[in-house]
Parts: sequence; C-alpha cells; structure tokens
Amino acid sequence: MSDAKSAPLHGSAVLMKTGGVLLLGASGSGKSSLAAQLIEVYGGQLIADDRVHLRAADGALYAAPPPLLAGQLELRGLGVVALAHVSEAALALCVRLVARQNVPRVAPEAFFTHQDATLPELALHSHDRATPSVIMQALAHLPQTGFRQSGIYGADDDPSNCK
Repeated sequence: MSDAKSAPLHGSAVLMKTGGVLLLGASGSGKSSLAAQLIEVYGGQLIADDRVHLRAADGALYAAPPPLLAGQLELRGLGVVALAHVSEAALALCVRLVARQNVPRVAPEAFFTHQDATLPELALHSHDRATPSVIMQALAHLPQTGFRQSGIYGADDDPSNCK
C-alpha cells in the first residue's frame, strides 16, 4: 500500500455527491469546461483543475490539488476563477475525454489504474450535452456493480428488470 502523493497528473477532478470524478484528456479537450458544468449544474465541488495529485491508500484513489493551483478553475474565453474547493477526496470514476467519433455506444469494460488503485473508466466527449448526465448515471452504477456487457443498468442493477 502506498500513501505518498504522486507527481501531478494533467487533469481535473470534481467531487460529486456520489463520488469523485477524475477528468483526463489532451490539452483543449474540455476538462475544465466539463468540471465547471459538473460544479454549476450538478452540485459538484472542485478538487483540482489543470493538475491533480493522486494518492493511493488501501485500494482507494484520492485526488488533491497542487497547493499553487488550489481553488482555481480556468475557463477558456474568460480566464481563471477562484472557487471553493475540496482539499482531498476519494475518486470513484475516471472519464477520459476523447473525440466524439471515439465515444463507444456501449462502454467496454475499462479501468484507470494508479499505484494499487483502480477506477472504472469511460471514454466521453466533453462537449456533448448528455456527458454530465452520463457521468452521474455511471457514478450511480459502475462503482457498485461494475460494467455490464449488455450495457443495461437499472435502478436495482438487475439486468433482467431492464427493458
């Protein structure tokens, strides 16, 4: 088990009521914009933007901001805004931001692994209107039940009850 923080990773992280979300992607892929949407529309709290320290402990993965960037969110077209932030939070999901044509119709079983911790990982396009809703649904199902080959996730996660 490791509890040391790693070198910062290029990404953003937001704490939602149901778990933390790590946003990864190339520069300009929309990590900060998606983080802003999750905060403003879905009630999330900023953990980190642009750079994220990750720490694994007891199989869980935790995110924290680098001290110099804590509480700062860069919004392209405006600049940097200061926000309340969480100093560290457990992550439950990784979202890798990809081009729209690379988003699968049904999520394959994929994982982000860092040190001894693993998170379910989705490939999504940051600028699709449904992306924040997909993230919220993923947080409600994937950490508890894992990926479904059928792509069917129900209220009680019994695939026989889903039509």
